[in-house]
Amino acid sequence: MNWPKPLRRLWSAWAVLWLGLTTIPIASTIVLLGALGFSDSRLQSLARLWARLLIYGAGCPVSLEGQENLVPGETYIFAANHSSALDIPALLAVLPSNFRWIAKKELFGIPVFGPSLKAAGYIPIDRGDRRKAMESILLAVERIKAGASVLIFPEGTRSVDGQLLPFKSGGFMLALRSGRPVVPLAVIGSNQACKPKSLLLNPRRIRVVLGQPIPTQGLKPGDREQLSEQTRQAVQALLQEHSRQG
Repeated sequence: MNWPKPLRRLWSAWAVLWLGLTTIPIASTIVLLGALGFSDSRLQSLARLWARLLIYGAGCPVSLEGQENLVPGETYIFAANHSSALDIPALLAVLPSNFRWIAKKELFGIPVFGPSLKAAGYIPIDRGDRRKAMESILLAVERIKAGASVLIFPEGTRSVDGQLLPFKSGGFMLALRSGRPVVPLAVIGSNQACKPKSLLLNPRRIRVVLGQPIPTQGLKPGDREQLSEQTRQAVQALLQEHSRQG
């Protein structure tokens, strides 16, 4: 169901205000606590609080399905589709694992918000520099060794129409180097709630669906493309099956 455009404009104005009201104080607190020596793992609770306040205040409650596929205490590489600015707060709000995400370096330059990302242990990546991109992968491996899962968006950019784009294989080097299973993950409804390059919200429920983990133990660097395609097919199957369910 689509809201009338005037109502969407009014609600979107509220959402922008709510974004500022939640982001500035929480991001500032994360930066301050980080400077005082709080670990990034302890700061995750504040990041999760921010995401939950933001996503529910925007009128887009999130549900999680498939959590029975995860083993408590295990670390994973979550591989998700990406078609909306709401994807990251939706995932941060409900994923049961302590995780970090790999984000484009430009986000880390945003005043207050960028330093909070760094303090909370999120990982910048320079897609235009292969050497620096590999440094980001190695940093993510260290995060995994410290007990955190990692979230990647293998499409590399947001899909405008919500259709799954080809997967880039670079992020799967992380799975091969760490030996951790890859969890295919579908975010459903976010594209309809907030399309890329649009400031208009159309509030609705967002669903996050976890698939069966794909083992990576014993795989070699040459298996990266195959792992990428296997994961893409799994994400596509989740999108098709659960989108039909509404």
